[in-house]
Amino acid sequence: MGLNNSSLNAARGPVHMADAPTISGIWRDVRARLRQEYGDVIYVSEIARLRVAEDEAGRIRVICPTEFGRAWTEDNLGARLRALWTAFDSEPRDVVICSETARAAAPAPRVMAEAAPRARTLSGSASPEAITGDRAIRTARADARFTFNTFMVGSANAMASTAAKAIAGASAPPFNPVFFHGGYGVGKTHLLAAIAHAVSIGESGRKALYLTAEEFLNGFQSALRARDVQPFKDQVRAADMLLIDDVHFIAGKTATEHEFLHTILALVNDNKQVVLASHCAPKDLGIADERLRSVLRGGFACPLHGPDLDLRRKIVDCKIAQARTHCPDLEVPETVRDFLAARVTTSARELEGVLNNVIVRTAYMNLPVTMETVEEVLGELPVKSERRVTVDDIQKAVSAYFSISVDDLVSKRRSQAVVRPRHIAMYLAKSLTTRSLPDIGRRFGGRDHSTVIHAVRKITDQLPADAALADDVEAVKRRLRG
Repeated sequence: MGLNNSSLNAARGPVHMADAPTISGIWRDVRARLRQEYGDVIYVSEIARLRVAEDEAGRIRVICPTEFGRAWTEDNLGARLRALWTAFDSEPRDVVICSETARAAAPAPRVMAEAAPRARTLSGSASPEAITGDRAIRTARADARFTFNTFMVGSANAMASTAAKAIAGASAPPFNPVFFHGGYGVGKTHLLAAIAHAVSIGESGRKALYLTAEEFLNGFQSALRARDVQPFKDQVRAADMLLIDDVHFIAGKTATEHEFLHTILALVNDNKQVVLASHCAPKDLGIADERLRSVLRGGFACPLHGPDLDLRRKIVDCKIAQARTHCPDLEVPETVRDFLAARVTTSARELEGVLNNVIVRTAYMNLPVTMETVEEVLGELPVKSERRVTVDDIQKAVSAYFSISVDDLVSKRRSQAVVRPRHIAMYLAKSLTTRSLPDIGRRFGGRDHSTVIHAVRKITDQLPADAALADDVEAVKRRLRG
């Protein structure tokens, strides 16, 4: 199964013999990248439990301890795991996710990776052989489990959700290219997959091609090594809509940047839609090609922010509803849902990881979901959470940001210079604290709860279309995070 030195060097550049791409070595690289992208909570609770083996047919089997774990891994990690394996493996192989039960009926494995290898940080840039032909199309296909119906919308992502739906439903590009950006776990990949899915089931007959930047990079480099780039170009440019995730992986790779630029220009000139995503904005990508920088900055850049309390609660409810597919008798009390949404604040992925641990320890053991179980899980996992924010904290942060006094903020003044900050402060008090509407009103100069409702609705309605307002709200949140 091993590669000789010459073929390995052709695929990945100069390496030491100790770096030969064994199954165990590839799995360590894949796990390290998954840990980086999905966070410590999901890594510890789900990914660290997985093992891999190669069966007699040459397929890679990712083995989960339970059938529930298999279903969760397939739904949440399957597409990304396969893409990463392809990126790090110099041999084209199918990756199958199975449980221990299914594995018992499968052909005996030839090579077994250790149950819990030590994760390591990736170094250098790998350029393995890319998948080509029919297998490339399978890898690039949008994941039908990530749709607009399962994308929870709140103030942090309302503008991005609106833009994505407009793109999916338009017969011609409303803006081009579109660039979604935000931190890990805020929903960029979900949105891209949802757009591709909506196009694929629509009646327009348009073809959507969804790729990660690694897949684009590997496909192009493979074509360069074969000295036959035209088939790669034809495949990518034949799409009516091209969606590429993790664009930052292309930055700094001169030849790939050049091809990426001409791919975008060719599609845009043919009135075809280009949708991109990255963890940083176009201006921060570190693109070397000045023309590519100009093209990316000239499109529509749409930020996604971390979920606020209301959105986190929606995510909890959605994930519980999805879990009932495997655990139909699952019941999670409202107090537990509120507690999880308030406690796990970093990303939707981390929130999902904690919730999965709670479900496995209760529903699968025929035990009730209790606050004690949740607190036990939170005590064992490396969960990061923001410090508790108070209404006083919010009033001070808003006052400092808008250069007004707290007394002005809670006063009866109605000038625009005071009313807009006051509305933002009330909106944040409702979003970031568990205070009731009457209590918030009292803390803003003894106002009625209906005044708070008006302020919250006004900010919520304006956020999707008012970029300046979204920037102000996010800037105050950053102050609150320290």
